[in-house]
Amino acid sequence: MSNAVPAWRRAILRLDRWIHAMKVDALRRQFASCGERVSIQWPVVINGAERLRVGNDVSINAFTHIWASGEVTIGDSTLIASHVAITSLTHSTDSGTYAHSLVSKPVRIGRNVWIGAHAVVLPGVTIGDNAIVGAGAVVTKDVREGEVVAGVPAVPLARPGTGK
Repeated sequence: MSNAVPAWRRAILRLDRWIHAMKVDALRRQFASCGERVSIQWPVVINGAERLRVGNDVSINAFTHIWASGEVTIGDSTLIASHVAITSLTHSTDSGTYAHSLVSKPVRIGRNVWIGAHAVVLPGVTIGDNAIVGAGAVVTKDVREGEVVAGVPAVPLARPGTGK
């Protein structure tokens, strides 16, 4: 038996890669700004793409959902793992009808940030440069530069390079 991939299968794989590249390119053109060498693994859902700013060398993995209508900025060299949710929209708890109380709060993600799988970043949060958000964390408050956070809600665990 031969391990060679049949020509028809190679053609389908090339077509799949081409379709993926076209979908990613079409999505990137909708962003407010998009740097170079941005990797987006399909499928992703990005609502309000025209309010999303993405830096250089950013990686957004599959099954990520970003609600950017309230504005989301992702800094250079940031890694976003699979199944991450980032939202810049919420509702007012003071409203009689929540559905009629959409509130926008920008999300800022710094440079060289690593957001682990299944993490959730809520509206109005700023994540500082060189921070790490642990898998499954729910980020409800700002994360300082270089801080490692995890948990529900996310709390500081350490500052990289300090041993603390």
